[in-house]
Amino acid sequence: MKAKFLVLTVALLLAAMLTGCATKGQLKARDAEIAELKKQLEEARNQCVILEGERDAAEDRAAALQGDLNELSDKLQVEMEKSEKYTMLRIPEQLLFNFSQANLSTGGKDVLNDIAEILSRYTEYDVRVEGHADNRKIKPEFYDKFRSNWELSTARATEVVRYLINKKGISPERLIAVGYGEHRPIASNDTVEGRQQNRRVEFYIAPQQIYKDLRDY
Repeated sequence: MKAKFLVLTVALLLAAMLTGCATKGQLKARDAEIAELKKQLEEARNQCVILEGERDAAEDRAAALQGDLNELSDKLQVEMEKSEKYTMLRIPEQLLFNFSQANLSTGGKDVLNDIAEILSRYTEYDVRVEGHADNRKIKPEFYDKFRSNWELSTARATEVVRYLINKKGISPERLIAVGYGEHRPIASNDTVEGRQQNRRVEFYIAPQQIYKDLRDY
């Protein structure tokens, strides 16, 4: 936008300088050209004001959202990470599901109710829901439901998204469900504590334009 201002301003100056050695016909044409350039300059200024207002409003909304997510993170006692592109909430398995199950627990529904309350206020944000597991193989007694951690983690992410859509009215266009199985651990799978950390669901909340290219993260 500043570059456009500069181009228009230079054009106006050049037009003014050239009027001293022009005929009356040329001066009339030059005056019309200057008037058009002034009009374009004013339109550019107005557009700049609009864009600055939109930017300020977006920054205010982002700050309000971050404040709400901070409060929720403190309430649930869960991890939160903030980057330039998104805010991530990391919800441990035990807050949402029973062990090796993909059906939401009663407490899990309460957690999602709190998340949905925030999402419903910030409709310009989308949510990527990621399911993660530890590296232990699915026990044979659960084979009728899941044959791998891929399926379990994906089922959990899908169950979260289904609840947000069907029970809380969040638009499906704003939601993405992904399962990573055991392949993105955040702790060692060699300990009970590490495996517990790896069994989780992560919520990536970002402005809608971020999701035009999922390769960003």
